[in-house]
Amino acid sequence: MKYGTASLGHVVLFCFDFHKMKDFYTEVLGFHLSDSGQARGNDICFMTLDPARDHHMLALASGRTGSREDRVINHISFRVPSLADLRMRHELLKKAGVKDLETITHGSWLSVYYRDIENNRLEFFCDTPWYVQQPVVKPLDLSMSDDEIMRVTVEDFGKNPEFKPMTEWKSETTKSFSS
Repeated sequence: MKYGTASLGHVVLFCFDFHKMKDFYTEVLGFHLSDSGQARGNDICFMTLDPARDHHMLALASGRTGSREDRVINHISFRVPSLADLRMRHELLKKAGVKDLETITHGSWLSVYYRDIENNRLEFFCDTPWYVQQPVVKPLDLSMSDDEIMRVTVEDFGKNPEFKPMTEWKSETTKSFSS
């Protein structure tokens, strides 16, 4: 591989209201606060959803300026281990009154999109066992059972010649990256 492998390590967001954002991410989204302090004249805190794996996935820093409507990032995505976890996150977000809640299937993963209190777009997602050629954006009904969701995924995407188990796609892609 020319560049080796890498995965997203963390994202740092500048905030208009650091303390409200910290509360939102810890109390509504369930992040664990790893550390906090001052750096380069800004308050900063480090957070994770999996302290056994990562010290932080996200950091928040004070000092954002400009309009709340300015967009720099389309969205930030957080993987959850299962469809049950995705449903649980969806329910927690609904109960918290989080805005712009949207459930989507991308075929290869199932997603809940939403906005934080400063209008940043976020996503919780869980993987499916399949590779589905992207882009795919279709509504997802989380009231269906796990089996129904998986059956509908195969019905919707299984006829595509590129549809295959994700393990097969990963193996093929890893080999092609090595060339």
